[in-house]
Amino acid sequence: MVIGPEPMDHQARLALAGQMVERARAGHADELLAAGVYGSMARGTDGPYSDIEILCVLRTPDAEFTYEWTHGPWKAEVDFLGRDTALGKAAEVDGDWPLTHGSFVHLLALHDPKGFLPELAKTALSQPDARFDRAMRGLIVGELYEWIGKLRNARHRGHAAPLPEIAVDMAKRSAFLLGLANRHLYTTGSRVLEESLDLPGRPAGHDALCRMAMEGRLADATALALACEHLWAGLVEWAAARGLWIVEERPIPY
Repeated sequence: MVIGPEPMDHQARLALAGQMVERARAGHADELLAAGVYGSMARGTDGPYSDIEILCVLRTPDAEFTYEWTHGPWKAEVDFLGRDTALGKAAEVDGDWPLTHGSFVHLLALHDPKGFLPELAKTALSQPDARFDRAMRGLIVGELYEWIGKLRNARHRGHAAPLPEIAVDMAKRSAFLLGLANRHLYTTGSRVLEESLDLPGRPAGHDALCRMAMEGRLADATALALACEHLWAGLVEWAAARGLWIVEERPIPY
């Protein structure tokens, strides 16, 4: 017995998604404002084993619930959001924005009689620069600073085991910074590092660490540590050049 996804072509998967939306329309009647597929299906790049991801927007302002299930050879996720909840989530800008907000911007409409989905995409893309700056600063101070501390602790203790995880996460967070800086939405989590190499304004050390991670060159602890330190130095310079304030002048700022 085969367990897990089995091959399905794009048209068959799209037809199945259409059936799910019709089921949502039958269950929610006039409450269903809009529905569309997102992810690889919306871009037409889904592979034979891709899952089905659907966003359904309800007129109910604050609704929020999800159905996620497998049915033998395929998997589906249908997210239901109230209109106000959907717009509120689209307006959020955090460190994961370059990956999460494609679900609000790149939508293939299956039901949208009022033209709501373009409004949702516009909301996601039109947030002020200050929100993106805060998200970038949060990534550097809240995550990358901590990772470089973990790296230095590991080297101090002669403990090489954490270095591959640290290196991959630092490369990924650097890629998210570039996504925020360029207002770029990555197509999928598995291509974040690859796609980041095409974005402008990359910090020193970014390309080298990304290539080490993508090529699986994670066994040499000394080389990994040096690559991480090089990226950290590059990120500090990168942040300064962008006017991102990451160091408090006072030891305790409150």
